[in-house]
Amino acid sequence: MNTQSENDIFALDIGTRNVVAMLCRNEGDCFEVLEYVSVPHSTRSMADGQIEDIGLAAQTVSKAVAKLSEKTGLSFERVCLAAAGRSLVTHSDRAEQSVDPEKSITAADVKSLELQAVSQAQDSLSGENSAVRYYCVGHSVTSYTLDGYPISNLEGHRGENIGVQVISAFLPSTVVESLYEVAKRCGLTVSSLTLEPMAAMSVIIPPELRLINAALADIGAGTADIAAAKDGSIIGYRMATVAGDEITEEIARRFIVDFDTAERIKTSSDERIEFTDILGFEHTIDRSEVEAAVKDTLEELARAVSEGILSANGGTAPAAVFLVGGSGHLKGLCSAVAQHLGMSENRVAVGGVNIKRKIAMGDRGVISGIDPLLVTPVGIGITSAEHTGYDFTTVTLNSRKVRMLDTRDVKCGQLLLSAGCRTNDIIARTGRGLVFTVNGERRSIRGEAGIPAVITINGEPASLEHPVHAGDEILFTPAVTGKNASVTIADIAGDTDVFPVYVDGAKYFFGITAVVNGRAAQPDRAVQSGDEIEISVTSTLAELLDILPPEYHGRTFTKGGRHLEPGYLLDSGDRLVSHAPQTSMAPAAEEAHEPEALPPEKDTSAAGDKPFTVILNGVPTALEGNKDGSGHIFLELMAIADIDTSSPPPGGNMLLKINGRDAAFMDPLNDGDEVIIRWDE
Repeated sequence: MNTQSENDIFALDIGTRNVVAMLCRNEGDCFEVLEYVSVPHSTRSMADGQIEDIGLAAQTVSKAVAKLSEKTGLSFERVCLAAAGRSLVTHSDRAEQSVDPEKSITAADVKSLELQAVSQAQDSLSGENSAVRYYCVGHSVTSYTLDGYPISNLEGHRGENIGVQVISAFLPSTVVESLYEVAKRCGLTVSSLTLEPMAAMSVIIPPELRLINAALADIGAGTADIAAAKDGSIIGYRMATVAGDEITEEIARRFIVDFDTAERIKTSSDERIEFTDILGFEHTIDRSEVEAAVKDTLEELARAVSEGILSANGGTAPAAVFLVGGSGHLKGLCSAVAQHLGMSENRVAVGGVNIKRKIAMGDRGVISGIDPLLVTPVGIGITSAEHTGYDFTTVTLNSRKVRMLDTRDVKCGQLLLSAGCRTNDIIARTGRGLVFTVNGERRSIRGEAGIPAVITINGEPASLEHPVHAGDEILFTPAVTGKNASVTIADIAGDTDVFPVYVDGAKYFFGITAVVNGRAAQPDRAVQSGDEIEISVTSTLAELLDILPPEYHGRTFTKGGRHLEPGYLLDSGDRLVSHAPQTSMAPAAEEAHEPEALPPEKDTSAAGDKPFTVILNGVPTALEGNKDGSGHIFLELMAIADIDTSSPPPGGNMLLKINGRDAAFMDPLNDGDEVIIRWDE
């Protein structure tokens, strides 16, 4: 017996009722079916398209493989499979990215955008059902946008924002692994895996017909798998759990027969049908009696299929509908589906009657129509031949075996995503920037650029677009997001030290101060996006006047009897005396020779002087009163608190509070105030 050649395509459709094994070849523009066999399951090892008993299913598959080998004289090693769409989960997700308007959009930019959308779908699916492990079976792009406008191809264009709408498809791992286990027990290696509705679409609605808004329902025994196409791409998939078995079960109930007898009654084309019920009585009935018995169930099936079509097609009826599969040709089903969709009956038809793809069927040559039962296995072969099917690729990723479900031309980026890597692991991101204002002026600081991921395949450098093959050894070092922009008040304002100055004996402060969002800020305070920063500089007598009470405006000042100009640079501890505008300089000079008239500090024992006490960090602290009635401010306590600013703790935050509330430097103090000035540990 000869071995299967590279050109021999072995397609296997493991259905709920039957297993169809088919030998095919792709000859130029014609797809040729050389031989096929159909073997029914001896027991119900399948339910709703899902393998329930792997051992029993493998027995039926082995029979089908043996029969096909006998007919063709070939032994088979590689097989193409299809998974039932009953467990298919799809997510439609939109992703957007900002791009540099000065640079052309690259293929890598587009790929990064698509991966972001797929990653969002994976996150959503994991959040909805974390107990089930899903394989990403691929994604299809339905639309791109450039700066908000639709565009067919982003690559090469320039703009500020790119967007994509993607449909991502996922299958539970149990569905796929059971198919692989059956193949393994039959001595077969899976070379390609597709979804049943995708396979049927390749036969009935090939890419050149997808500009038309058409839908397809592959109705088997256990499920009805539905796909819709529009504007050149597949726009949605759905699944209905109502299918041919419901018709069979209704016949079994009505005529009191076993399931196999009911299946024979359902599929019979005879006008008069003979059978024996479970009690041993023989019956002969007209086909019209069967049709009447299943009318309500057929209506339920039509309703379920129609609802799935509407859902897959965005809520509206398509222009055309094709029904395929073993139950797709049930009498009256096309008419019922058309009625539920509100379509003309001539817009709903059994698929395969008039196919557009060039298909040859053995000795019959090129055929114009195909049995609905054979649409899916033929589609499995076509998707494999055109490399549009999906297959598992087992590779070693950082010493871990990874099996992924994806296209034959698996790219490294797809493998990493399937293995659980997040977009931020794969694509380097720039750190977050800062945007803030300083004295009303907007400023921005960019984050640092990220460090790209490092990928090697079999020891050679590789990119996200590098193809991956079975047996490859991949080493992957995740990308590192760039550091976020970081700046402190000291970086902007420099030192914010303040110094005392005395005016008529009252203490004030000058120097550089910073206020952030209305509150005094320490030099080591980290700037946040959105901060409104005010930097005040007080170094001259004129600038000091801006913070003195209004009654000092217009007055002149002396120091030690010497008249001071507005530009005088203040010095720490200066003692200034103010004079009314009409005061002549001569008396002021005389005052300089009479120090008793200009005391260096206010006499706390003088009349009207009322000292008071504050509780500083839990310790009563006395403050001298002022003769002129002016009060003390919070900033005065900073020197008394004796805070070590040279060695701040790791947190770097200082607690500044008056009576439990956050304090500002210029807040007034009152007798009995409880004040906290310390590092936040």
